[in-house]
Amino acid sequence: MSELIVDNRGTMNADAPGVHLLIVGISDYVNLPDEDDLPQVEWKLNKLTCASSSAYAVFDWLQNHQLRLPIKTIRMLLSPSQREIDAIPALAGLAPRANRQNFVDAVRAWRADASSNRADMTIFYFAGHGMQRGPEEGVLLLDDFLAPMDTVLSRAAELGNIRNGMAPSEACPAIGLTQFYFIDACLDRPKAQNKFVNPQIPPIFDVLLNVVDRREAPVLFSTFDGALSIGRRGKTSYFAEALIQAFERGAEDPEDVPTGGTHWPVTSLTIKNSLDGFYDNNKLGTNVTLSSLVGLPVLRYLTDPPQVACRILVDPQRMNGTCKITLCDDGDLPAAGDWPQTKTEFEVTVRAGLYKVLVDSNLLRTSPYKTKLRWITQKVRSWPLSLDSLLVH
Repeated sequence: MSELIVDNRGTMNADAPGVHLLIVGISDYVNLPDEDDLPQVEWKLNKLTCASSSAYAVFDWLQNHQLRLPIKTIRMLLSPSQREIDAIPALAGLAPRANRQNFVDAVRAWRADASSNRADMTIFYFAGHGMQRGPEEGVLLLDDFLAPMDTVLSRAAELGNIRNGMAPSEACPAIGLTQFYFIDACLDRPKAQNKFVNPQIPPIFDVLLNVVDRREAPVLFSTFDGALSIGRRGKTSYFAEALIQAFERGAEDPEDVPTGGTHWPVTSLTIKNSLDGFYDNNKLGTNVTLSSLVGLPVLRYLTDPPQVACRILVDPQRMNGTCKITLCDDGDLPAAGDWPQTKTEFEVTVRAGLYKVLVDSNLLRTSPYKTKLRWITQKVRSWPLSLDSLLVH
């Protein structure tokens, strides 16, 4: 079975740039206890319940939506749980298991595919167990982690080695210079590491001295240093759900198109801001980490203004239930939603753009009160509005 599950190169111009994806999802760790059993004693780990289904959801979305460049290849490794296979039968036999040897083979082939055109883009997505060994250094645990009669981290991979191996060098001077890395794994530091003196992880690449490195290669971690990633039994992870939403609507500012009109770029930074907004709206109590940022690479362009969830906050609270609040566009027409609102705090989802708020209340000296126009985008996800000075006393 090959990890190369999509290959569109035969239908494309050989010189045309495109996207090479490597997607990995590991739930069924063969040497770890089942999800409902006591965790492995030293490493405090169990099998997972949603990593493979999360990887599949990301794969499904990416192959069915338009990115900035067309997809050339997709490689995938999956180690799904039986629970996931029961829920998504397509996971059974779709891709080889994500053990160390298969992972090494897939990463090396992925780099080889991306080494012929500097205009190519690569995307790496990993969902599974991980840990941290140093600043911005993630360790990815593969499905045969803790194999008997082997060194402790022999079945793991260092994200830094992969990313450094993807740099332009004498070995691959024409590698694609736009690279995205999405890591849906924990970044905590297991105490079991302290038992060993500098445990080694076998490299996948011999990292050569770089030629001039002009990559745009951001890394987005699903959590922050020293923290646990949040999974969900029977569903995709929060990070995968948030990432797909960011792909769909994670744009902030329009740009002019040379041929006329505008489009909305989805960049590494706007993806990060969209992820943070999702985490905040769902009160997940953590943040996404964006590291190794060089430039602001564009993943895709939206042809229409993206949907934005904005929270309207009107003070003072004693106006609650005594007012009528309407969100209007720049043509004074009510925006999408049920208007007017009588609550002073509510959330509305609208297309990014210019809006104003109208407040009608007998508690105001002049009613209705109308704000000036204001942009609502991902960068402005809340609109606090204080009317204390306008109240009838």
